[in-house]
This record gives sequence, structure tokens and C-alpha cells, in this order.
Amino acid sequence: MSTETIVEAQQVRKSYGGVEVLKGIDLTVRRGEVALVLGPSGGGKSTFLRTLNHLEAPDSGTVSICGERIGYGETGALRERRIAVQRRRTGMVFQQFNLFPNMTALDNVASGPVHVSGVPKGEARDAARELLAMVGLSDKTGNYPAQLSGGQQQRVAIARALAMRPQLLLFDEPTSALDPEMVGEVLDVMVRLREEGMTMIVVSHEMGFARAAADRVVFISDGLVVEDKSPDVFFSAPEHERTRQFLDRIL
Repeated sequence: MSTETIVEAQQVRKSYGGVEVLKGIDLTVRRGEVALVLGPSGGGKSTFLRTLNHLEAPDSGTVSICGERIGYGETGALRERRIAVQRRRTGMVFQQFNLFPNMTALDNVASGPVHVSGVPKGEARDAARELLAMVGLSDKTGNYPAQLSGGQQQRVAIARALAMRPQLLLFDEPTSALDPEMVGEVLDVMVRLREEGMTMIVVSHEMGFARAAADRVVFISDGLVVEDKSPDVFFSAPEHERTRQFLDRIL
């Protein structure tokens, strides 16, 4: 694992309608590191994840990706068009797959490089075929989302995120919408990405992934990081009572 910092979040705060959801979160993630984010519903996990690529703008605090503060330049807040350029360093995989229903798997993966980065269509489609093969879908390039299982759709979504060659992948509950038998095929892809050195922050309650692939488990509750430990220590000897209560409920 590199010592290079990919993500640095400092005192990130976010409120909605007077309710403070994030109360000053700090998190640093190095290149090649996999951080699994756990926590109760409503504790701020997904909101925090969305602040990392400025899908949610923090009320205060800073988020930097690869040394560049997201949402801000030398003269202050950036326009949305410039923020969109910053987001290219970060791929995001959502709970719902968000594929284009009128595009084949191949064109879903190739669309970002073509329309966002200006990559020639033939080149983008060749790269998309390689990515679909990597996620085990080389035989589904011509299928539309409605012709794919949930697990297959999520693997297309991962390939689509990878097509933009991100420095960081964010996963927001990537398996929670899947039937149990489809979860493993998505987690297998994520473990492979970890082995290839992809930096990832994963919001999920998949304990198997935590033990197989996470370098750290970050427990967020009531808008704060309560615990940040290696998986072995987190599950065997959590420091805080709030963490122990949570683990007693889910394990």
C-alpha cells in the first residue's frame, strides 16, 4: 500500500432543515487502501460518501481528492461544470444500478469515455469489452439492462465506473438491492479490484467483504466517526460501547 493520500476529509459537516447529519468527520485514505464504512441507518454514512465527490456540498470542512480540494479553486467555489471535471477522479457505484435502459451493457460502459472524455467510440467500445470481461460479462455485451439479473447489472455498473479510469471508487450499499445468491458475484469483483490495488470506500454491511478485503472498518454513528480499526480489532475488540451495541445487533 502506498503512503500517498488519495482522500482527505477534514471536519466535514452537513445539515438538512436544521438537523445536523454530519458533525465534523475526519477521514484519510491512502492509495490502494480499502475502507469499509459501517453504521446504523440515518447515521450519516451515505451522506458522507456523497460529500466526497461533491454530490452533496458540505456546509463546512474540506474534502480533497488526490491533493485537490473538491468544489473549490484558488478563487473560491467552483461552478458545476468544473466540479464535474474534478469528479472524473472518482467513480461511484450506487445501490440502484442507474444503467441507461435503452443502451446495451457495452454502450453503458462506453458512454462515459465517449460523451464525457471525448474518447473515439471504437476505442471506448474496445475498452468496454475488456472491462466487461474483467467483471465476468464478456457474453453479455449486447444485452440490455432488462435482460440482465441484478447482480449482472451491478457488475455492469462497476465496469462503467472503471471506464473513466478513476483514482478512487465509492460504493454506496452496492449489494443491498440484490437477492442473496447474487451478492457473491458482486463481492468477488470488488475483492479482485482490491487485489489490483484500487482505492475504495465502501458503505456496506457485508461482513464477509469486511474480513476478506477491507484494510479498515470505519464506524459512523450520529454524524461522527466513532471507531476506525483494522477488521480483526474492530470485530474482536471494539473500543466504544456504541460500536459493541451495533455489532451485537447485526452479528
